Amino acid sequence: MKIMSLLNNIVSALKSEGGIQNGVVGVDIGSSSMKVVELKDKNGVITLGTYGEIQLGPYAGKSIGESVNLEPKQEQEALIDIIRESSINAKSAVLAMPLSASFVTNVSIEADADADLSSMVRVEARKVIPASLSEVTLDWAEVETVSKDQKQSTSNTRHVLIASIQNTALERFNILMKFVGLGKPPTEIECFSTIRGLYNIEEENIAVVDLGAVSSKLYIARKGMLMRMYRIRAGGALATKNISELKKVSFEEAEKLKFAIKKENSDFAEIKRAHDSSYERAFREFNQVIKDYENKTGNNINTIYLTGGAAQFVGMDTYVKSILNREVYLANPFSKVSYPAFMDDNMHEIGPGFAVAVGAALRAFE
Repeated sequence: MKIMSLLNNIVSALKSEGGIQNGVVGVDIGSSSMKVVELKDKNGVITLGTYGEIQLGPYAGKSIGESVNLEPKQEQEALIDIIRESSINAKSAVLAMPLSASFVTNVSIEADADADLSSMVRVEARKVIPASLSEVTLDWAEVETVSKDQKQSTSNTRHVLIASIQNTALERFNILMKFVGLGKPPTEIECFSTIRGLYNIEEENIAVVDLGAVSSKLYIARKGMLMRMYRIRAGGALATKNISELKKVSFEEAEKLKFAIKKENSDFAEIKRAHDSSYERAFREFNQVIKDYENKTGNNINTIYLTGGAAQFVGMDTYVKSILNREVYLANPFSKVSYPAFMDDNMHEIGPGFAVAVGAALRAFE
């Protein structure tokens, strides 16, 4: 049976309970920080209510910026703190599930145009998902057929995006949300939230480079639908570790230095080299994935959005552009919502780190 909880039909409960009018919270639980964004419907305008971020390291006795695996009680404490400190009032939420608890891939299935794909998708899913189907919540969606060489894609070839979430992770996060009074929220995988937070109908083909604490991810999307995903273990925590070793300071001091450094500082060049070296392999591989996609489909990727907390290191957009040789922009998902004009500079500054949370909350307004 097809379970429609990841890609479709997750907002009916919110609408029936008036949740959108009362506010919806997008929740992004990462490996080093937790973020929330509350959006409201004010006379038909999607409006920013409030937002917040909290570092998770201290809850596990570690430094700010470090990747942690929190115990349930520590996770509950962190979520309660961020809801209180951000003055969240909404009682409805959309939860973005971490990729670490998920699996997403694209497959091709030979089937007639009018054939029901449900049973075929489950057969393919068993081949590609590294877990028993009884252990995951499975969803899928058919995506547009794209091929530069029509011989590679016959009329009977149908392309499907398969997504799954570990049932144990779903149960864990459902308990967490219920504990803080957010009920059993609709859930989707973070890559879909990110794309929604950035998608512009005027741009058919985009790529997103998401720089997290532990891993860096590449998403290629066409018309708002994920077409390719690639992930490599290299993130902000590794960059901080390299700076820590270079400057012979603690991890926490290096983390603060990483975001406080300015181009005018005398040691900027050496810190930038230590920082950028953490991502060289990831960006080279991303470049190859993009080229392979372009060669296979004939769709050119001209725009790349840079997201994630690590994207805020000074000059990161320029560095990514030099390797990928494409226009690179720091993401600003807040451009999709209304907020007071005096907040504009701050929204642009923090935007890359909030793409997942904003995108998750926007789900309720589709």
